[in-house]
Amino acid sequence: MVLDALILQIKLLLQDDMGVTVNNVQSQRGVTSKLSMKSYTSMIGTGGKLSLLIIISFDQSMMDKMVEIFMEGEEIDPQEELEIKNSVAGEMINTIIGLSLPSFPGRGKGVTITPPITINDASSISKHKNSTIATAEIHTDFGNFSISIIDSENSTSQEK
Repeated sequence: MVLDALILQIKLLLQDDMGVTVNNVQSQRGVTSKLSMKSYTSMIGTGGKLSLLIIISFDQSMMDKMVEIFMEGEEIDPQEELEIKNSVAGEMINTIIGLSLPSFPGRGKGVTITPPITINDASSISKHKNSTIATAEIHTDFGNFSISIIDSENSTSQEK
């Protein structure tokens, strides 16, 4: 349920607001025990009534396109490039979760959200004990990115 809400909002945000066509979405639930990270990654935790870790990870070309859109073609100082890319990744996950929240279980009521954290030094993230991973790979003409959910041991699989 949560992954489906995130995918829907990603499609709407990219296609309607950014003019980026989503060519394909491949999703899987509970198949993997480890997520491989791409070049630029941010994550947000949710708590309260829904305990999840939500991760967005962009390949280089997709991040370049997102920066171009966010910066509206403005030149970027090379010394600020990494900071801007991290900011864009954080803003993307914040926006997607914010738009998706009303579609979460209980319409998102009682769900708390942490600020985004950049984790570009990680090459992978592993699940813990009985938690599960649901992930979707989004393919566009400009590159790919993934959105993933790691649920806590206390969440039910229907909530993802």
